[in-house]
Amino acid sequence: MLLFMRPLRPFARPRRPTNANSAAPQNAPPATARPGVAEAAQPTPRAPWPDLAPLVDGSPAGRLPQKQAKLWSLVLRARRVPHRVRSMPGGYSIQVPGRFARQATEEILLYHKENISPHPSIPLADPQERARPTVAGMLALCAFFVLTQRPWPLLGSYPQYWHSVGVADASAMLSGQLWRAATALTLHADPAHVASNAVLGGVFLILLARRVGSGTAWLLAMLAGILGNLLNAGVHALLGGPGHLSVGFSTAVFGAAGVLAGLKALSGEGDFRAGMHAVRAGMANQAGAAVSPRNWLPSVAAGLALLASLGTAGENTDIGAHFFGLLAGLGLGGLAGSLALRLGRPDEWAGGRCNVLCGVLAGLLPVLAWAWGWLCGWPGPLR
Repeated sequence: MLLFMRPLRPFARPRRPTNANSAAPQNAPPATARPGVAEAAQPTPRAPWPDLAPLVDGSPAGRLPQKQAKLWSLVLRARRVPHRVRSMPGGYSIQVPGRFARQATEEILLYHKENISPHPSIPLADPQERARPTVAGMLALCAFFVLTQRPWPLLGSYPQYWHSVGVADASAMLSGQLWRAATALTLHADPAHVASNAVLGGVFLILLARRVGSGTAWLLAMLAGILGNLLNAGVHALLGGPGHLSVGFSTAVFGAAGVLAGLKALSGEGDFRAGMHAVRAGMANQAGAAVSPRNWLPSVAAGLALLASLGTAGENTDIGAHFFGLLAGLGLGGLAGSLALRLGRPDEWAGGRCNVLCGVLAGLLPVLAWAWGWLCGWPGPLR
């Protein structure tokens, strides 16, 4: 029996629809999405990354100095905390994901707690702005030396007059001629003497001015030099030796070095703003580290080493004046540092007006001292 079978059709793959509308049947009901599928498909906005500066020490966001931003970034990289560094108009910003903010803050605080210097140095002002008043002051010191080394008969001015009235005579100072403690700072024995004091004093005063302001630096140096001359005269009088004479700005130079050491002993790095941040953040260990013996002992030792290397050379060097100038500077620097830790940098007090006032007082001290000496002890005309 013969069976009639249908011919087999060749297999053909159905064509894909050209667009999404043709793919669905016209009468097909709309597809219903499962709960949660549509929400997962849409991208969710990322949470903002907080800035670390307000969390660490309460400082404004985006105002970190470059050096401090690099330090914090290095600490976070070492602890494998994800973060990013952004350059802002007013400084730098360290940002971390929200879930790592607490860990990042704890790591940075722990780093500051375990290190001697609790904070890196703050950015200093433009060196040229701080150097100009000091350079002008040193040029005035050299010009005064030239003025006092030449005779001016019409003015009744002769070199020996300036020396007899302004030299730091220990016996005369103890008898009431206290102006000599200031006038002696402006007198020098020879050109090499004034040149060395101008160069060395300019270096220390510029370094000090970059931390406290030019006016404050000059006032502290002048006060340290005056106190150093007074202490030196008192010690020579107590020892009962012959009359002691001394001249030169070097007492104020070592006074400036002592002020620098005193500032570092109080604040760790001469950084007052860092100490203020530590107090505001409640970090007692960091605030205590600023005045610990391991901070002030190296500072004092460095000042004494400077005295031994620079303050004892030469046959006519007054070691006592250098030592007491350094000692007076240490005290004044400690006092200025303690005030600055509470009130901020001295050159920012009262909007900078206090720094200007200090500079005016520093310039008036030798002028008033010479006026006092001229009224009380200026010799008569030469015969």
